[in-house]
Amino acid sequence: MRLGLIARADNRGLGQQTWEYHRHLKPAKTMVVDCPSAQPLPLRLERYPDATVVRGLPTRQNLREFLRDIDVVLTAECAYNDELYPMADQAGVKTVLALNYEFMDTRVKPTLWLAPSLWHYGDIPAPKRFLPVPVDTDRFTPQPAHDGPRRFLHIVGRPAVHDRNGTQDLFQALRHVTADIELTVKCQQPGYVTRLAQHIPPNVKLRIDEGDVPNYWDNYSGDVLIMPRRFGGLCLPVNEALAAGMPVIMPNISPNEWLPAEWLVDAGWCATFRAKQRVDIYSANHHALAAKIDQFTDTTFYTAAKVKAADLTKGLSWHTLLPEYQKVLG
Repeated sequence: MRLGLIARADNRGLGQQTWEYHRHLKPAKTMVVDCPSAQPLPLRLERYPDATVVRGLPTRQNLREFLRDIDVVLTAECAYNDELYPMADQAGVKTVLALNYEFMDTRVKPTLWLAPSLWHYGDIPAPKRFLPVPVDTDRFTPQPAHDGPRRFLHIVGRPAVHDRNGTQDLFQALRHVTADIELTVKCQQPGYVTRLAQHIPPNVKLRIDEGDVPNYWDNYSGDVLIMPRRFGGLCLPVNEALAAGMPVIMPNISPNEWLPAEWLVDAGWCATFRAKQRVDIYSANHHALAAKIDQFTDTTFYTAAKVKAADLTKGLSWHTLLPEYQKVLG
């Protein structure tokens, strides 16, 4: 099987996802798309020493050259030029689209839709397959618990539409936290978190870490990830935090049912928006979120959660899932 990969080379989610595809699936050909962006992050082309780099969106000629001498194309979220699918069909090349449901465009016809979770799985056209996005567990060294206040982490990344990662909900909840805690908030957009971080109680020691961290696995220092994510089927920071030995606090909404029930907090519907698909937005109950943060400061509860995090990680690792990807792409 000769694989062609369409990749990104920055430190946003698609960049991390396709970088790990490249490392583990070892494509015969790689095309890195340098998309126009109003707020670009640095390109890290050294990750793809064998790649063809396309500045802007790929043309038909770019696609024609890319499709030559390969059997299957893997791309995440989109193809950057919808002509890929009919051109690949004509060339006898299979196309696998690792989708994000909110940006799923049913006008295109890949050979296979690859879903990272069961979120809206019934709304995805056939042929389709559910297959989680693996995490490279070899990149992480789980840290033992330490003496002192429990250390929490929240990953904003580049702020997404409708506060996708629930940063505003988190800061509202902090007003109701009673335990002494430390919280680190990481964001790639300078100034964004500072504007939200108002009325922090004295028992919460807040650290704001802005900027682009070269290696994503270096983000995960601490004990527990707080991710009150308001919508979305794929959240790479959750998988990565588990690999770093960190339990995760999330809202009790789809597709978070695979996490232990005692890590989840009540959430209510608050709005709907439309990207390519209609998406419901949920807001974590602020008091429930605060109570869950307090609960994770209990040593017995936290120790049991760390054991469950390690068990969940085994099923998410590239060691476990690589054979499944090879079957899907073969």
